[in-house]
Formats: sequence, C-alpha cells, structure tokens
Amino acid sequence: MKTLTFETRKYGRELLLDAVDEQDIDFVDDELVLSFYAVFFINEGSGTYQQDLFDFPVRPHQVIFIRPSQVNVVKDMQVDRCQLIVFESGFLDEFFVDHNFIHRFRCFHSLEAPPQLELEAATFDKYYELARDIKEEIRALSPDSPHILRSLIYYLLVKLDQHYALRYGVRRSNVAEAPLLEFQKLLFTRIRQNLTVEAYAAALQISRVHLNQLCRRYLGKTAKQVIEAHLLSEIKKEIKYGNKDVAEIAYDFHFSAPSNFSRFFKRMTGMSPQLFRDRLSK
Repeated sequence: MKTLTFETRKYGRELLLDAVDEQDIDFVDDELVLSFYAVFFINEGSGTYQQDLFDFPVRPHQVIFIRPSQVNVVKDMQVDRCQLIVFESGFLDEFFVDHNFIHRFRCFHSLEAPPQLELEAATFDKYYELARDIKEEIRALSPDSPHILRSLIYYLLVKLDQHYALRYGVRRSNVAEAPLLEFQKLLFTRIRQNLTVEAYAAALQISRVHLNQLCRRYLGKTAKQVIEAHLLSEIKKEIKYGNKDVAEIAYDFHFSAPSNFSRFFKRMTGMSPQLFRDRLSK
C-alpha cells in the first residue's frame, strides 16, 4: 500500500492545489492512500474501484470523491479520459474564516452513501470542462490565480455536493454551527482513541447536552450514534485491509479487552469480527 503526499512546490511557488488528466496520472501501486483531498472525473473508464468499505463499477460520467487516509484500490480499474483535481484542506482555509469548511461537504465525509456520483452527460460535461479550466489556470499561474482558483473550486464543490445530497438523500451541512464541524473533524482524527461523548464535548469546550443537540439538529442522530458509526467504519476498514488479529485491533482502538470489542462489533453488525473477516475473504 502506497501513501501519496502533496507536492506543494511543483510549480515553483507554494500551491496547495493541482489538476491533471489521464496523460499525467500514474497509479504507482494497486492500493493508494492519499494525504490530501481529490475529485476524480471519469469521462471514459471501466472496471471496478474500491474505497474503504465501498466497491462500485467505474463508468463514464462519474465523479469519485477521496478524502485523506482512505484506502483506494485501483488495480481493477481502467481510465481512458479523466480529470483529477487534488488539494490540501489548507487551500480553502486560506480563503474562508472557517477552518473546518471542508467538513461541510458530505460528498467527502458521508459514511452511509458511496463516495461516487454518476451524472447525466450534459451535467458532467459542464463540471468536466470546469476541471479543465482549473488545470489551465494552474499551468498559466498569475498573481490573480489563487483567487480565481479558490472561486472555481468553491463553486465546483458546492454544486457537486448539492448533486450528491440530492442523489443519496443525505443532509448537507452548509448551515451547521462551528462546534459541529469541529466535532466531525475530530472524529476523523481521533476515532481510534475510542473517546466518549463527554470527552469530545470537553475538547470542543461545550456541554454534552449541547453536542447532542447539534448532532440531532444537523445529523439526525445522537452524538453517541455518530461516534459509534465512525468507530465501526474505521474498525471494518482495519479488518478489511489490515492483517492484525482481533485482539490487536481491539487494543489499537483502545477497548479495555478483546471481549468488549467483540461485543461492540456484534451489537453494531449482528456478527463477530472474525465472521466479518471470513465473509470478506470469500
């Protein structure tokens, strides 16, 4: 498994955004983990793509969303025409006061819906051309380019997130309050610590009651349900792609004992961790 990091000075000056097409893409390994965000526009392609717990066919007029630390299996995919936009979250942080802005986008951060979107040809072509415009602006960098690029990226991400929310019926977080966005960010960075609702609330400097109210209002779940969904997703990912035994995984996720870990997993899935692994191997 190969981890890819962002090349910030590829164009001589620091730029936390890049865009390439099929001629520039080199999948250096069958399994890739990115340290940055990516939006993958597939105009012509075939095969299958795996990302964390999702497997789906590769089709024309498809958009794939990738966030940092996800496992992307590309060995069974062929892409003939595409555009790929990659960026660090800091690229948007410089433009918006809200440094958790990227966590508003469900297309990157939903656990329930697949990280891909199939669009009608005319709609896809519009965003595909916009991705190409971004690439051309990067190639001809000027003093105005950072502002132009942030505007284009903002428009592109918002429009794609609207399509994504409509397609899968997920709640968008465009009006979410800052503590909730920070909570969602913490879930992706601290989930292996197996923290309680009280611990997350303390990190956010709000009460447990307030955190629960925010989760119910914007996510339709309690804070505990949100935490457990993230925890289960990360555990499943570890079982699917790792080679550690159940006991090792239990302690990695800060369960007090493997038996408690197994009880949690069975309560959430209806099966033991070992049975889940056995079914994946079939």
